[in-house]
Amino acid sequence: MIKQIVQHSTKLVHFIVLLQLYLTKPQIRHITAIADSAIVCDSNHKTLTTLYDLIVDATHLSNAADCLRISPWKAEDLRERLREFVVNDLMLSTEATTGETLWISIDDSVSGKDKGTTKLEAVDWHYDHTQSTGKKPAFTNGTQHVEVRIQLGEQAYVFDWALYMREKKVRRLNRKRKKKNRLSFRSKYRIVRAILADLKGRLPAGFPVYVLFDSWYASNKLLKFCRRQGWHIICAIKSNRTLDGIKLSKWNQRLKHKPYIRVNPTVADRRKRPYLVRARKGNLKNVPFEVCVLISKRHRGDKHPKYFLCTDLSLTPQQILTSYKKRWPIEVDNYYVKQLLGLSHFRVQSYEAAEKWFAIIFLAYTFLQWRLNHSSKDERFKVVADVIRDHRLQHARQVLEKACELAIKCGNMSQVLNRFISNWHPVPT
Repeated sequence: MIKQIVQHSTKLVHFIVLLQLYLTKPQIRHITAIADSAIVCDSNHKTLTTLYDLIVDATHLSNAADCLRISPWKAEDLRERLREFVVNDLMLSTEATTGETLWISIDDSVSGKDKGTTKLEAVDWHYDHTQSTGKKPAFTNGTQHVEVRIQLGEQAYVFDWALYMREKKVRRLNRKRKKKNRLSFRSKYRIVRAILADLKGRLPAGFPVYVLFDSWYASNKLLKFCRRQGWHIICAIKSNRTLDGIKLSKWNQRLKHKPYIRVNPTVADRRKRPYLVRARKGNLKNVPFEVCVLISKRHRGDKHPKYFLCTDLSLTPQQILTSYKKRWPIEVDNYYVKQLLGLSHFRVQSYEAAEKWFAIIFLAYTFLQWRLNHSSKDERFKVVADVIRDHRLQHARQVLEKACELAIKCGNMSQVLNRFISNWHPVPT
């Protein structure tokens, strides 16, 4: 494998300086090395060994492992600085007026590991709703995290994330832990509520806020919590929920005499796809405020309509579905951190070490979002993939320049190969 990092990206180093991390210099060096290598590496397995093999004159691999396993810093040290940074950056860089809307998206995602992985504390079997069908549930061995994304104008960041583990797994881990080191179980609702409460305290007054999520988060508790903050909600909702004492699936039949409203929102591939919609206002069971529910079909014969809820009764069905599609980028975020940055590729045993790995990967992704948000006209970045491509190209250019300089200086090809190819051995003659 050809080494791909001679020196760490100056832009990444500058970004980490902006975070003002309260960490030691060795800790920051390892965090920088892991984040930089995770962006550069195109291998399917981004383990510490693979990442540090990319760095010319890298420190010993055991030092990087110790930074995750025993070094006295916590994932919260990164998360807190990132939360503060992304909110401040959005407020400063976006020409926000009083009427600018802040969009908050909520989602969770499972990052798969091998089925035989049983010794890593953060790994467990999780219900995978993307692979499950109505009659056959599917479970994935891996890690699950909850994520909250914020968008203001055209700029967006991952605001925060948190690992989720089943209560049964938490109890099992705590049996082997000292009392002061025991983990606390938090449901997904509690995790989301804590993140949203933290975000609420950081936002200046005057922003209309809309919270977007799918039907898995449309609980009465979360609906009421968001409304208490003065925020509106646009979300998907399941057909078994009750509106004015009648299930939504029954409302689909009751409203069949009413004409459809044709809606044409732009979907993720930027094409306009027509939907047939009927709207009904009313009260959900045990929810004290009125909502608008949309029954959406792709065509008249569609027997499995989708249901959407909105607490802003002034919006039209076109506006509701157009706004709901703003939730899609959080799915793209999960693709990048899982597939391109190696979120689940850690091999450290303790929960705390795995949490540090997650924190570093999300730091790397926030850096990519920061470069995208502040890209110049010459860079012409449209998506995060463009930033990754440019980041890798800059490193490739540096490696080629340094290799050529060394070849000219020493005139010895073996010395160049030894320096820039990892685990290289001369072919015997």
